[in-house]
Amino acid sequence: MKLDLVYNPVAGSFRPERLEALVRAFTARGARVTPVATTLRGVTISPDAELVCVHGGDGTLRDTVQSLGARAVEMPLCIAPAGTINLVAREIGYVRKPKALADQVLRAWDRPQGWVRAPLYTLGDLPVVSCLSIGPDSHAVARVSPALKRRLGRMAYVVALLRVLREWPRETMSLSGELIDGTPFKCEAAAVIVSHGALYAGPFRLSPGASLAADSVELIVLERPSRRGVAAFTAAAFAGWPLDRLGLASFRSVRRVAFDRCVHPVQVDGDHISDCGFAVGPSGMTLRYVI
Repeated sequence: MKLDLVYNPVAGSFRPERLEALVRAFTARGARVTPVATTLRGVTISPDAELVCVHGGDGTLRDTVQSLGARAVEMPLCIAPAGTINLVAREIGYVRKPKALADQVLRAWDRPQGWVRAPLYTLGDLPVVSCLSIGPDSHAVARVSPALKRRLGRMAYVVALLRVLREWPRETMSLSGELIDGTPFKCEAAAVIVSHGALYAGPFRLSPGASLAADSVELIVLERPSRRGVAAFTAAAFAGWPLDRLGLASFRSVRRVAFDRCVHPVQVDGDHISDCGFAVGPSGMTLRYVI
């Protein structure tokens, strides 16, 4: 089996020795491995690759899917977790140790009927592999420095969020779209989370309906959040309380959602995105994770 091992050489979490350990682990089990570095222009996947393993976080996974383009519908994927939060890898259950990961993936290679199939949603032309948000957390992501992220890991986002809450410029936006049953909806929002995966910001579950395998996304709307309301929502999420029953936000399972304008900053898969579309919807493609 021909495997492309994608990695981001400038990521704060990247370690050459771990990449080498992954190459050895997959090679020892019979795979022909080609390390492929990401660049500012994207990722160049080998034309004869049979499996792409993404060594990184959700942002590196998104960049890989975007570079695959139409090939994403036919290219099996797996993840060697290395990012700060790794929402997709956490939900699917990929292990971190190179030898154990190679065993896990290659055992599953001959059982495609058990692979996780995840309908791909996009923000404009940009793939969304796990989540996006507009609000205090997207402002926090935009402010996190690489140095702080390397030092504190995901706690860097908490530090940035606490700073943002002192001066968050609340901007109301209008949303419209289609629920999972086809019913149209409209609402106003000061902060929005669109969650495709079950997890958000680490091991936290915001909506019981969110799942990579679902052909829908969860739209979580804070209509007029105060600083105290955002703090309560965040604390409840950290505590694992049922947010959909606490009245801190509204929850909808949707197929499409459009924003009346492009509000900045936007967080997509843990990264600050400066140029984005105005609507989230299904791409018509389904990603396949070997597990």
